[in-house]
Amino acid sequence: PVRTIVLGPDDEAVVDFAAQDPAASPLAVEAARGGSPALLVRPEDSGAMGDDASGAPVLIRADVTSLLCVPLIPAPGEPVQGVLTLFRSAGRVAYSMAEAQTLDVMSRHIALAMGR
Repeated sequence: PVRTIVLGPDDEAVVDFAAQDPAASPLAVEAARGGSPALLVRPEDSGAMGDDASGAPVLIRADVTSLLCVPLIPAPGEPVQGVLTLFRSAGRVAYSMAEAQTLDVMSRHIALAMGR
């Protein structure tokens, strides 16, 4: 697996997360293997996204209060083409189920566009 892009605040944490091997991110690996999206609000497992290049848990370093991790699948039964992960940090309202459903629909469109 290859991490293609990481967007976020212009700081060292983003650089360290971008350098992380995606295979070291348990939640992303689970989404890629199982093909199911995940919505976590106030994640209890600080290691759910693994450690960044500095050795710190990604969720702690980024001050994540909720996250969405969605596989990119063009159609049911087709292979996963990637995983899209979105973080919300402290001070922001947690992701809702409606946002998770919207991202699930968007992920299918993204996967279709990737195949073209």
